[in-house]
Amino acid sequence: MKGPSKLVRMDWPLFFIAILLCGIGLMNVYSGTRVHGSMASALFAKQGIWIAVGVVLFFAAYYMSDGIIEEMATGYAAVVLGMLVVVLVAGKIRGGAQRWISLGGFNFQPSEFAKIAVVLMLSRYFSGKYQYGGIGLRETLPAIGMVLVPFTLVALQPDLGTAGVFLFILAGMTVMACVKGRVLALFAVLGGSVIPALWSFMKDYQRQRVITFLDPERDPLGAGYHVIQSKIAVGSGGILGKGYLQGTQGALRFLPEKHTDFAFAVFSEEWGFLGSALLLLLFLLLIYRLLHLTVRSQDRFASFACGGVAVYFLAHIVINLAMVCGLFPVVGIPLPFVSYGGSSMLTNMLALGIAANLSRSRFTFQGGGLKGREIAS
Repeated sequence: MKGPSKLVRMDWPLFFIAILLCGIGLMNVYSGTRVHGSMASALFAKQGIWIAVGVVLFFAAYYMSDGIIEEMATGYAAVVLGMLVVVLVAGKIRGGAQRWISLGGFNFQPSEFAKIAVVLMLSRYFSGKYQYGGIGLRETLPAIGMVLVPFTLVALQPDLGTAGVFLFILAGMTVMACVKGRVLALFAVLGGSVIPALWSFMKDYQRQRVITFLDPERDPLGAGYHVIQSKIAVGSGGILGKGYLQGTQGALRFLPEKHTDFAFAVFSEEWGFLGSALLLLLFLLLIYRLLHLTVRSQDRFASFACGGVAVYFLAHIVINLAMVCGLFPVVGIPLPFVSYGGSSMLTNMLALGIAANLSRSRFTFQGGGLKGREIAS
């Protein structure tokens, strides 16, 4: 397939929605960091560079040959798991967590790229096991094992927020794979019974986050400070907001992590309810487009992967917005395209590039996997 024909088959709405969200995020990063003077310009410029690199990564993934992404899924997952092991052995420690690999002046989080690895591995597995009568317990257990490996490695960093996203992806993709209802009910019961045991494995600051979520007013100047200031920022925006660069919670340093975890609070204060509603609409359009590609794809692996990417974005959006509004414990999950961060931006663009690539071609299939596949157009 030649280059021009690939561009014709590009899902341009998906790409332009992402670029629009990137533009909003870039403006928000400048607003959230301008209090630092020259540092605001530095972070603004870095985010612009990450967006540009992300666009290149998007098209690099999009232009991959038909079928190569499925073939590379296992190798990609092996490389990412290797990096997660390196993080535990020699990763950079920041804020009490060992989550980064440092290469020169660039620090990146392998756990971000592990999210794509989980989607691809589950897609490859479920595409081979899918059956119209539903998947039973025996077929589901290997999928759980695939997720538990990266889950454990990331949880040991510790980063329970990102590890939780893996479980969110697993849950969503088991539903897409038509796992039988009684199997899902069994896992729901087992998962609920494990939650109390997790308390003993949590770090002190992680337990404090849960306690603060339940009652942020018990320590308003300490553990509850982040959530309280975030809710003040969101609520003070009113209907129309205070105007761009006119927010006070971020500019006066009341709001911590205002360009990363709490980026939505800065946006909501400046643009108000209407601006926030428009941002949520863009996110809904992004999810809708990914689900559209999921339904349209006639190849099982492509359909599962596009659906998995949709679940990946939905998990980040729901958890981050709930966290900012005090409806979920603070777990450090970025808002896609809006929060500052190189690893997050590259992962987001790579995920969309993979979805665009897999939805590009029409296939008919006879059985799962690469065998028996014929190009229909």
